[in-house]
Amino acid sequence: MQAEIATARLTLRRSRPADLAAMHALVSDFAVVRNTATWPWPPDRAFTASRCAPMDPEMGLGGPVIHEGALVGMMGVSVKQDAVELGYMFARAHWGRGFATEIGRALIAHAWARYDWPAIGASTFTDNPGSARVLDKLGFVEGPASMGESRVRGGSFPTRTFRLMRPA
Repeated sequence: MQAEIATARLTLRRSRPADLAAMHALVSDFAVVRNTATWPWPPDRAFTASRCAPMDPEMGLGGPVIHEGALVGMMGVSVKQDAVELGYMFARAHWGRGFATEIGRALIAHAWARYDWPAIGASTFTDNPGSARVLDKLGFVEGPASMGESRVRGGSFPTRTFRLMRPA
């Protein structure tokens, strides 16, 4: 079972069905989900409910990010198609406050301690420079440009790829 991961301001914990209303409110903001690969638009409550199921700890760590008792985002690192990827989204009201960097550092440290993954990958659409800054602050190194699918946007779009190697 995944332990809670806490920082000075934030807690990341396992998802649970009771997160549905807060999670659905988060993904009901187009500005938030437009930067994701798999979330639908318009928001689909059944899809959101499927994402409120706890992550299998053998596949990775992740869930809602809580600040002062409220769900302010989601973050996780997990095995996807034979690669390990970091993913996250935060409510627009919390952009620019350092939340993704703060909880990302703690999550990555926890992942290195628990799993023997050689690296963690991440990607961001080229029109999302804030996310690229988060990955840079977390120590990720930019790789080749690519194309990435976006369910919300309805197609394939230019992305920046990143990789973080396991510390020696």
